[in-house]
Amino acid sequence: MTSYLDLDYAIVAFVDILGFSEMVKSDCENKNGNLKFFEVLRKLNAKTKSIMGCSIKQFSDSIIFTLPLSKNNYEKMIRILSDYQYELICQSIVCRGAISYGKHYEENEFMFSQALIEAYQLECTEAKYPRIVISNNLIDFYNEKSYPIEAIIRERDTLFFVDYFRGRDKEKLRIILKKFNDEMINYSMNIKEKYYWLNEYWEYSFQEGLDFNKTRFERIE
Repeated sequence: MTSYLDLDYAIVAFVDILGFSEMVKSDCENKNGNLKFFEVLRKLNAKTKSIMGCSIKQFSDSIIFTLPLSKNNYEKMIRILSDYQYELICQSIVCRGAISYGKHYEENEFMFSQALIEAYQLECTEAKYPRIVISNNLIDFYNEKSYPIEAIIRERDTLFFVDYFRGRDKEKLRIILKKFNDEMINYSMNIKEKYYWLNEYWEYSFQEGLDFNKTRFERIE
């Protein structure tokens, strides 16, 4: 019988796919039987699972990534999530999430995890935008200031997140963000704010302005 003391430490990421209900509706109501979003997620999850030692489980719009706790696996998790988030956005799918660490146990369909609870709570309260934030306890544990990881960036709200635009195809991302912008009229303000954030993130990443990104204020003459 497993006791609390037998639980191992793990790095766990909780990722939420934004707009998932509309994706399910689109696939299920497609008369041509083309399951676009289903296939994208199925193939990407299978590809991620093939990475040695990485556990990935999806339920509805929630995806859980797990690796045993170690410095190498911390860096590996950042790379996995950076690639995952980039590949999703290349398919016009955005997500947000959080990473934490703590006691963790999983076996087949059963999961009992302090790390997952902390990652889930952080995603719900702090992620807000299409970013995967990193818990302060994980940043402190690996002393980010002394041993910086290139694929991590910090925002003005002091939160660190996975820098998934770093080293990516600038023009490809520009086209994707332009498509989001063209569809902006159909979104609520809550959703628009997430895409405004993406525009600012792109501009910071590539040190260039987007001609379709509107300034926050406008004087009406």
